[in-house]
Amino acid sequence: MRVKPFFPVFIVLIGVVVYAYYAPENRPEKGITSTPREYIELVEKSKAERRQQEESTSKNQPAQ
Repeated sequence: MRVKPFFPVFIVLIGVVVYAYYAPENRPEKGITSTPREYIELVEKSKAERRQQEESTSKNQPAQ
């Protein structure tokens, strides 16, 4: 007698549905599905944020 793997497959399917339902709606920004213009804007935005962060950390550290 052969046992069909219905129950484990059913559990995995329910798990996938629950994960998809509760997955975060704010996904990290990536250039994978964006247009070239959106990707360039994303890169420029990240550069500006990085520069601003570097400037704020350099102002907080005393000069040696």
